[in-house]
Amino acid sequence: MSEILAPAESDDKCFSANRGPILTIAVPTYNRSAKLALLLRNLAPQVVDDPRVELIVSDNCSPDDTPAVVGSFVDAGLRCRYIRNQENIGPDGNFLQCYGMASGKYLWVFSDDDVILPGTVDTILRLIGESDFDLVYMRPLGFMRDPAERGQINPAPKTKVFLDVSAFVHAVGLNGDFALISSVIVNKQRVESVAHRQFADARNTNLIQLAWIFTALNNFQRGLFIQRGLYAVCEESPPRPFDVARVFGVNWHKVSSLFLDPGSDLHNAVLNDQLYSWFPSHWYRLSESARLTQTAPPHRLMHPLYGDRLLYWFCVYPLLTFPRLLAGGWLALLRGIRKIDRAWHAP
Repeated sequence: MSEILAPAESDDKCFSANRGPILTIAVPTYNRSAKLALLLRNLAPQVVDDPRVELIVSDNCSPDDTPAVVGSFVDAGLRCRYIRNQENIGPDGNFLQCYGMASGKYLWVFSDDDVILPGTVDTILRLIGESDFDLVYMRPLGFMRDPAERGQINPAPKTKVFLDVSAFVHAVGLNGDFALISSVIVNKQRVESVAHRQFADARNTNLIQLAWIFTALNNFQRGLFIQRGLYAVCEESPPRPFDVARVFGVNWHKVSSLFLDPGSDLHNAVLNDQLYSWFPSHWYRLSESARLTQTAPPHRLMHPLYGDRLLYWFCVYPLLTFPRLLAGGWLALLRGIRKIDRAWHAP
């Protein structure tokens, strides 16, 4: 691993050893230099003169021109810790490295192909300065090639504070999911103040970020939900195939069982909401996508873990096993139910 730092700065811009930054934005990246450049073009003006924010770019030995892209922003004055791994340590390893390197009170692990819209950092700092939160969840905008396609930031997005962890989990499930890395800011200071398993126990799941998210949920006191308007998620990223049922079924169950108390109300809420929300939202679209690979029939993978849950048979099993036309009809029914639920529980 090698590291490049921004040029020396005056004392008023250096992070105080006593205070530290309020927010770390950590970007794990691999072979997406053009996407990363778009992110940094939008982000650099927001953080260049703000000592409250630490920016880390963790490059997983990209074979493209990522070093030159980051170097150009550093040369232009961007304060950034650029870490380039000497070999590819896998996505989970790179995420874990981002967590370990972060010195901010709050950690925002941000995808290299998403965009933090202009004005967002100030808005986030204002919101997290109003109260201590264990987790902040932001519902994203989408864009195809340029975030300007979806309009400007909403400087005063609708927010809701949650004191009940199950209600927070349900609100996130109805509007997105915890695995969407750019949507979640975690209070690292609070996570590190409680006993927890080694996050490396979740390696090779493609969901290692859930280790600290679930730890925060397990010790939840207060959460903040932010409606759309602060960041945009790319809708045209090059496909990186993965086994959907294994990652979001088997591995989701594994990580939640490692970092939540198995059998607890919270553990059940997280598993049930995955069945109720994630699979009806994503499976049908991904099931014929270039992103999908299968190592075993999906039902065979998931049944041993979820077969005792009614929501599995109602929300997931038909999507996995019905002929596509019939599964599409069943999905329409599920979407109608969730639309009513979302309106009833709107943050």
